[in-house]
Amino acid sequence: MSKATDPPASGMAKLGLGNEKHQQETNPENHESSSDSDYEHTDNKKQAAKKPAGENPEENKVAIGKTFPSAEDIGAKLKEVILKHRKGLQNMYGETEQELDKNLKEPIKRGVDMARKLMETMGCGLEIAKVLTVLTLYDVAILIDDSDSMIKEENGARKTTLIQYIDSITEIYKMAKESGILAMRFMNRGGGKKDWNGNSSKDYLDKHEYGGVTRIGTELKRKVLDKFAIGKSNQAKPLLVLIVTDGAVEGERKGHLKNVIRDCVNERAEAKKGIDAVTFQFSRIGNDPGATQLLKELDQDADLGDFIDVLPVECDLKRQLEGDKWFVLPKILLGAILPDWDQEDYYDQKNYKNHLANNPKKEEDPDSGDEWDDKD
Repeated sequence: MSKATDPPASGMAKLGLGNEKHQQETNPENHESSSDSDYEHTDNKKQAAKKPAGENPEENKVAIGKTFPSAEDIGAKLKEVILKHRKGLQNMYGETEQELDKNLKEPIKRGVDMARKLMETMGCGLEIAKVLTVLTLYDVAILIDDSDSMIKEENGARKTTLIQYIDSITEIYKMAKESGILAMRFMNRGGGKKDWNGNSSKDYLDKHEYGGVTRIGTELKRKVLDKFAIGKSNQAKPLLVLIVTDGAVEGERKGHLKNVIRDCVNERAEAKKGIDAVTFQFSRIGNDPGATQLLKELDQDADLGDFIDVLPVECDLKRQLEGDKWFVLPKILLGAILPDWDQEDYYDQKNYKNHLANNPKKEEDPDSGDEWDDKD
């Protein structure tokens, strides 16, 4: 699925959107999230105090010869996203250079620090670190499928992968926003976490009571969109919603999920928050064929393709998180935002006979020089 840099007129017409120019809205620096009393707030006071600069040489050393993205680099990347790829964000961040320079001061500052941390503490490459700073423009919410199958199928491996998923996303995103994930919600149980920036979700997810069906559309609207987007005049930052599931939709009518997404996009556009005010990313845990079919249908939807990204169905999320995280994590976090990462799907490997396995090894050339001993 590829994403156009500017939603085509035909797609906008199908969504019921006009081409009118939206007005600039609230300064993103004054963002306030909706109150939600049933959340558990992360106790930031329990975090260990940081050592004064200089006490830990490993944390304070600067890699010799290593180049980090500058404020100019980060600023150029953020402006590129707003002016080229996600033009609807101009309603929140501005259209002119003057407006952007004013409203992007804090995201740029945060982005510079984020890129450096990604490279120094996580081993991220320069280009990936730079593009991940786009997350400083966004709030992130996660909707989790907590049906029975998450703990009963595959001998509990799905829940283990869920914990890896949450912790990996949190580790990166809390560099973009100190308070962390705006909302972490479950499809079947109340509560959840607000402003989650914990180092590990294992204890919390181990204690959670799993069970119920997978009403993705119903719970997406009720527990995320109605809380943080739809009808919210104070939405000052675009919202990236990450949905992680291990099964097909159950307990709601066919097509309801797509209607929920379509209605959200339309409502935010009419509210002058911009057509790009909310985007959605879907990931699958496990090997359930129903979840595979769901992701395929979403990925191939012509109307909603500009606002949805899915993790390729052939992706083994657990294996990718452990062995190829600098592909899969940017794909999850940026696929619904940037066209390059939306198109970054897995190579379609063909089932050719493996001729390499039977290829006879060449005899070693005695004059190859492998045994030479270099001496002056």
